[in-house]
Amino acid sequence: MEDFMEKFDPIQIRYGGTDFRHLIEIVARTAQAAAKPLIAIFPISTAIRRLDPSGSCFTSSHLIFARLCLEAREYYAAVPVLDKDIYHFPLSSDKGGVQINPRFWCSHHEQYSTFITNASGLSEKLDYRDHLQYFLFGAMIYIGLKNWERASLFLEAVIISPAPNTTSMIQVEAYKKWVLVSLLLKGRPLSIPKTTSPHAAKTYASLAKAYDAIARIFREGIVGEHSVHRLMAETEAGRVIWREDCNTGLVKQVIDAFRRFSIARLEKTYVAMRIIDLAHRTSPDPNDYAETAAYVSSLISSRYLNATLSVSPEEPQAWILRFATSSTAGPQGRTEQQQYEDLVQQTARTMKLSDHVREADRRLGLSKEYLDWVRRVQKNKDGGGNAEVGGFPITSDDYIGDEDMMSDL
Repeated sequence: MEDFMEKFDPIQIRYGGTDFRHLIEIVARTAQAAAKPLIAIFPISTAIRRLDPSGSCFTSSHLIFARLCLEAREYYAAVPVLDKDIYHFPLSSDKGGVQINPRFWCSHHEQYSTFITNASGLSEKLDYRDHLQYFLFGAMIYIGLKNWERASLFLEAVIISPAPNTTSMIQVEAYKKWVLVSLLLKGRPLSIPKTTSPHAAKTYASLAKAYDAIARIFREGIVGEHSVHRLMAETEAGRVIWREDCNTGLVKQVIDAFRRFSIARLEKTYVAMRIIDLAHRTSPDPNDYAETAAYVSSLISSRYLNATLSVSPEEPQAWILRFATSSTAGPQGRTEQQQYEDLVQQTARTMKLSDHVREADRRLGLSKEYLDWVRRVQKNKDGGGNAEVGGFPITSDDYIGDEDMMSDL
């Protein structure tokens, strides 16, 4: 099976999409039935990446793969797929989406979402729950890897997603984890994204009060340079909640991160500080200077802190922590060439995003809902007649059916 996944023709397989998808599903079910999800992970990962090297189109195989990685706790194996940002969802043949003729599936396409559709069979029909589950599973995998930035991004994708009628409990669970991950990523609670629906925001505030309380105490402790004891008392009081939500490990990491961010905040005020003074401010044992020095050294080596530590075995009182004064100084200092390379990479990512945005706009412009709206606007403006899109007249007979408005979110 692994040999086939590595050697199939990515062009020809477009014409056997249903059988190809069923094969992936059978491999996954067989591995799960044998309680060996690991054996299915690498073949399915290879299949997903060879079918769509850009990884830009979400399919039902993505959800299967993420679930397997989570069950097997093979977090690193999930990275090649999860690191590819999702920009598109498969168009549904019964939703009025404009799709190409199957004869042209073998042609070159700028976007793989052009042929990855329900009609091609390469993805099963998806609903909003599949989208939410994939990003929640992905976030949990990134949490296992302590990649807080990607975990936060995936969790945001869940909490801002529109859902019919009510807020999904998947979104509530994602919000709870997002609050904790925000503390681990930024050292402070983040404002809820503005694109979150008001109803969902109220639901989160109502069902995640304990988590918001943790975030508030964390921020007040860092800003006020308080000890960690109040935070520990709050986490102890909510021990049952964290256990029921399977967030006990995250809460423990938040407690550990409190000291780290307390030290990092001093960089905004001081250029240098004696280890003795730092121990009295942040250490569990203010008199254990060696432990404080060792902890600071670990932060520097882990690149959490851009500073240098001067120690003298004979005189602990003279140990000094010196914070870097610019982005080009200290152990994390970056040269102008490195900063230029970062800008080039960021420009490339922005250009790539622009291409996907244009494709999403094109799809939306061809949807029945948009064309109906254009026609109504034109009628209101001119007192009747057909609208025009791109210089071509549009009539109600040109497009039929409804399109899933979530398909390109």
